[in-house]
Amino acid sequence: MIQVYDLKDKAEQFEKTVQLFWSQWGTDKNYKFYYDCMLHSMKTESDLPRFYIAVQNDSIIGTYALLRNDLISRQDILPWLACLYIVPEYRGRNMGAELLQHALHETRKMGYNSLYLCTDLEGYYEKYGWVHFTNGYIFNGTETKIYAAAIATNTYSHENTVIQSIKECPERRNAFIAYISAAWPAVKNAVIPQLEESLATSNRLPLTFLVLKNDRIIGFYQLIEQEYLDRKDLSPWIAPLFIDKSERGQALGAMLLQHGRKTAGQLGYEKVYLTTDHIRYYEKYGFREIGLSNFEWGRPSKIYEHDAISK
Repeated sequence: MIQVYDLKDKAEQFEKTVQLFWSQWGTDKNYKFYYDCMLHSMKTESDLPRFYIAVQNDSIIGTYALLRNDLISRQDILPWLACLYIVPEYRGRNMGAELLQHALHETRKMGYNSLYLCTDLEGYYEKYGWVHFTNGYIFNGTETKIYAAAIATNTYSHENTVIQSIKECPERRNAFIAYISAAWPAVKNAVIPQLEESLATSNRLPLTFLVLKNDRIIGFYQLIEQEYLDRKDLSPWIAPLFIDKSERGQALGAMLLQHGRKTAGQLGYEKVYLTTDHIRYYEKYGFREIGLSNFEWGRPSKIYEHDAISK
């Protein structure tokens, strides 16, 4: 069984951990740099830096670190994900995705709203919702891309904002119907039947999730099997997604998109889809435009897809 540990909680692995980090990321001249940095990370009361190891049968099979700065020019943002590594024989098993999710979880526990990394890789981190944030310069002057990931989980970074399935709070049914009828009446005739089926069916889909702040509904999304489009070969769909206008600008939309991808992954789907006329919003969160389709009443609309999160 694979377990991920903070190095400070696995001190007996210290020498092996330093050797692995240094062998993959260091040079023949900076072993002491890694040794000293990792040694003091185990002693400090500060939340950063932290070094993590994935262990199976007492062997280290993966690593990553959370740092204040990854020796890059952008000293104004933190924390940074660094040294993500999976030993070759364990690649292709979603271990990288698992460590990325672990890093986001640890970052959330520390109270940060975003996590950053710098890389020259193309197309890898985008699969997991990371967004090209800007460019910066590493210590030797080389320009590199900086990626960012919003911290989005079932519980938002504000303690009084949560996502809850209507199955877990069926007593909110009437309140939600009143909410959608007032907040977005144009979609209520599509949303309410999916809501009722969410409550009545034992099938995997549809699912209805509410966003609650101080026990008040401020948004929702539904994960449904089929959208009202010609593309019946695609499933599932995030349709629709809504946040109160007064609550926008707080990354709640990003939180719901991440939640939808995780839910789809937990149900065994590899992709999740949505349709929209918005431009450059969903791209920020790693969604890719894959073409056009027509609604059943004839209007065309763009289709976007993203990878579901299986871990």
